[in-house]
Amino acid sequence: MGWWSAQGSTDVLIGDAVLDSVRHFLHDFSQAYQKDLSRRPSLQELEYALDLAFKANLDNDVLAGFDELEVKQVSIKTAKRRKRQRVTPGDIFAYRLDDGRFGFGRIVANVSIGAIAEIFDYFSRQPIFDHSKEKTWLVPPVPIESYSLLEVGDLGDWRIIEHQTDFVPGDEYATLRYVYGTPPFALTVTDIYENERDIDIREAEGLPKYAAYDDFNFKKMIVDHLKRPDV
Repeated sequence: MGWWSAQGSTDVLIGDAVLDSVRHFLHDFSQAYQKDLSRRPSLQELEYALDLAFKANLDNDVLAGFDELEVKQVSIKTAKRRKRQRVTPGDIFAYRLDDGRFGFGRIVANVSIGAIAEIFDYFSRQPIFDHSKEKTWLVPPVPIESYSLLEVGDLGDWRIIEHQTDFVPGDEYATLRYVYGTPPFALTVTDIYENERDIDIREAEGLPKYAAYDDFNFKKMIVDHLKRPDV
């Protein structure tokens, strides 16, 4: 089972099995209401149930350092969910593969065809990212159709899970280049800031295409990469 630290707090640890147990609890909690009352529970009912359960059941046998503490109140804070999330650099997102696993990436730059996204070498059964994996790319950053994938959610299962306000592309992004055009004529190279210049076919050799991935082609690219013997 994988364990990782919460962002900003190395003393707070969480793991896949723990998240699975919480997910099962929430599912069973909802099913009890649906079975007996023919409706789903409200957020206030979940909050009240947790409040009662914590007051009655939490002690030092359950939580470390709880022998001199008591639960006064359980409160769940909410905010209105945006119908459309505009993609910005620093957004960390999760995408679901056909086998149910979630992969993760981060928006590096917005471009005319969508966004440039770095793809991390990390997968999980839950859409929660392990930040210790930020420095490891599965593949070099690629263009994605950010509007359909992340802003309106028309394709696949993609979601923005957090935003890093202090993210600034570093030196590792400065050498990224992409090419578009029809070889052997009118070839253009561009970087993540869309600085462009004409190049010849020899210089374009080996450069990735400047074409945004949709859900199908992106997942195919990821799966094909994972099948490589050197991965």
